[in-house]
Amino acid sequence: MPVKVFSDGDRPTAADFNRHFMQQVHALKTADESVVSSTTMQDDDHLFVPVDANTVYWVTALILYSASTAGDLKIGWSGPGGTSFEWVSDGFGSASSASGVDTVSRSYQTLGNTPAPGGNGTGVIVSCIPRGVLITGGSAGTFRFRFAQLASDPGATTVRAESILILRRLTD
Repeated sequence: MPVKVFSDGDRPTAADFNRHFMQQVHALKTADESVVSSTTMQDDDHLFVPVDANTVYWVTALILYSASTAGDLKIGWSGPGGTSFEWVSDGFGSASSASGVDTVSRSYQTLGNTPAPGGNGTGVIVSCIPRGVLITGGSAGTFRFRFAQLASDPGATTVRAESILILRRLTD
């Protein structure tokens, strides 16, 4: 869709407002959240937003985290029934290490996938930038970030405060 150029005297319609002005929602993580010795996916306490039915969104997130090289971070998403999400995790591969050559995973994912961005040590903050296209089905609901450890480890895997989830509505 081309960018709309408004001129003096134009009277934008409701459709113009819905289509051309920023249709964005975001969630900012306000506190650190950790898991220890757990590979069970859990909903993040802060990174979730409401979504409308039958709508297409561009999703991007900045996930700041720390994890041991043994525990790593496993990430995923949930949404209302009928939702599809095609995305990339864009994070360190799980074989990365603080002293080695880091690899970045940009492999194709869907809503049910749980890729594992690598950790560079407990307390060492790194990031992944998942992004993709979310298409909701006939039900409105909540789109949520979820996480766990890839391998059960006594070192904390922590999703850090100031992580952010942003959705931009692409359809009317």
